[in-house]
Amino acid sequence: MTRPSPSRPARGTGSLSGSTPPADPPMSSAITAVDATTGPITLGGRTWQRTTGTVHGVVDPREQVTGLPELPRDEQGRCSYSAEFEVIAPADGCDLVLVDVENRGRPAVLVTVEQFALGSAESSPTAAVYPPGHGTGFLAEHELGYARVQWEAGIAAGVPATAQGIGEVVVRDFGRLLTGRMGDAPEGPELPRFRSAILAGISQSAWFVTTLVAEGFNVDPLTGGRTFDAALAVSGMGNWLAINQLAGEEEQRPYLLENAVPLGYDQVLTRPDSDPLFVDVATYTDYYRLRASVTAQAPGGRDVPRYDWPAPHAGRTYPDALVFGLLGCNGGVEVPRNPISYEPYLRSLLADLADALRSGTGTSRLPAPAPFALGPPPAGASVNDLPGVELLVPAVDDDTAQPRGGVRFPDAVVPLGRPLPVALGPVGTSSITDVCGNWGGWEPFTAEELEQRYGDVEGYLARYGVAVDEQIGAGYLRAAEREPMLARARAAYLAAGA
Repeated sequence: MTRPSPSRPARGTGSLSGSTPPADPPMSSAITAVDATTGPITLGGRTWQRTTGTVHGVVDPREQVTGLPELPRDEQGRCSYSAEFEVIAPADGCDLVLVDVENRGRPAVLVTVEQFALGSAESSPTAAVYPPGHGTGFLAEHELGYARVQWEAGIAAGVPATAQGIGEVVVRDFGRLLTGRMGDAPEGPELPRFRSAILAGISQSAWFVTTLVAEGFNVDPLTGGRTFDAALAVSGMGNWLAINQLAGEEEQRPYLLENAVPLGYDQVLTRPDSDPLFVDVATYTDYYRLRASVTAQAPGGRDVPRYDWPAPHAGRTYPDALVFGLLGCNGGVEVPRNPISYEPYLRSLLADLADALRSGTGTSRLPAPAPFALGPPPAGASVNDLPGVELLVPAVDDDTAQPRGGVRFPDAVVPLGRPLPVALGPVGTSSITDVCGNWGGWEPFTAEELEQRYGDVEGYLARYGVAVDEQIGAGYLRAAEREPMLARARAAYLAAGA
């Protein structure tokens, strides 16, 4: 069992060890050059600019990066790297940028909030194609710029397997560059500039967000202030990547250690001068595979907005051939999968987070935290056990088997089936491909059950609409999501009753 105990570092460093503040001159880590091209992209019917290319940078030898001393250095003792990036913004600029932490080299948040289907098999920042006419227009609606940069060993050039903490330096300094906090401008074309930045990730990339903050890499090395003003970790729950100091004596890898204990919020947020406004989200299956109850019960969470969503970690966009065939989930036996989606809620939460930063009002602009009611796992349930730690799971409604408490999604309040089994087996985290527990099973109601519960589609939609309106009133949904959600609910009911 592995659970590091981070301590607050010296001002202006990325340290877990509380080392002595660096002597003058200040840290020289920086992006030193940019190669880029810019072209138009259509978002929500509006033409923005998309800049893609490569950033080149250096890492100061004093950075708290495990394995750094063994790497080749320049005459100043610095290591070099390069990484691909992209930035999407209106031509006349905007004040806020969403920095999307890549998941296995792919955009994580963008494809969820914009519902982009990449127009090519290549998903790197320079080669990805976003087809015209696709997308929800969410970024344009909220004047929210977008950016990502490679960070993962084997994907980002100059991030070696023996010093993967360089990826944290890359993301930090990319954020500093975008917000004008870098100091000297790098060689090459100037990138769009923003007043504030949100760092966001889903699943593996959410664990990167947690790791970057916990290891002190949200600290601006020049000022000691924050780099990213807010951080959003969807399916984060204190889980962390073994890419640097947190790995301890273990071999570094851009994934969880199998028996790593999630960090409590008081271990992640230990630097008041530089900690971001931190928002955490857990999905239903995360309690079975990713030990979400550890952070739900850990001290220090009072000031962290935490939202528990009754959707599965992974949705229906992944084909059965992958889930049951290539990955062999559920023993290779195909079953219906939980269809509940959190996309409208992620868009709504990001919009609230953007409003909070623009207004300077902090968490007061966010909806109230909404945790599940927890209890012991039911008999026979598959849970990814953690040695020495008692794990809990959401208590459920006796009739619908939907989790109690949390954010009350209309699809869980007025369901079309039962989410059973909660998580497909196996539910482990032994490797980056051990992911079956991210999906949930589904027992759809029969046509007779649907008729008994709702009468017909109009009766169902009437109750669904009430549930949507309650969520809008409580602040968990934007009003703009209402009609699209009702349209999807109509189609889902008709398909279920066919």
